[in-house]
Amino acid sequence: MPALTYAYGAIVAIGGMLGYLGRGSKASLGWGLLFGTILCFSGLRMKDRGPGVRGYPYALALLSSACLAALSSYRFIQTGKVWPMGILTVMSVAMSLRYTAHFTVYNDLYEYGI
Repeated sequence: MPALTYAYGAIVAIGGMLGYLGRGSKASLGWGLLFGTILCFSGLRMKDRGPGVRGYPYALALLSSACLAALSSYRFIQTGKVWPMGILTVMSVAMSLRYTAHFTVYNDLYEYGI
C-alpha cells in the first residue's frame, strides 16, 4: 500500500508542477505540492505499524484523496476536459476507495471512536 501512495503522491505533485509550467498556475503548483507531500508523508508512515500509528496515516491519505476527488470532479464538471481533471478524479476516487477498504478490512476505526 505505501508504494501506491508514493506513486499517487508523486503523480499529484508532478501534475501540480506541470500545471505551473504549462499555464503559470501558482494555485496548481501550491495545491499539487501540498497534497503530494501529504500523501507521500502518509505513505512513509504507513510502514510503521506500531501502537498509535495504525490508522492515522490511512485517515490522512483518505482525507487528502477525498478532497482531491471532490475538487477535481468539480473542475472536471466545469471544463468537461478528460485530461487532466477527469483522470485525477478517477485516480482520487479509486485511492479513496482503497483507503476506505483498509479501514473495513483491518478495523482501524476503533482508534477514532467510530
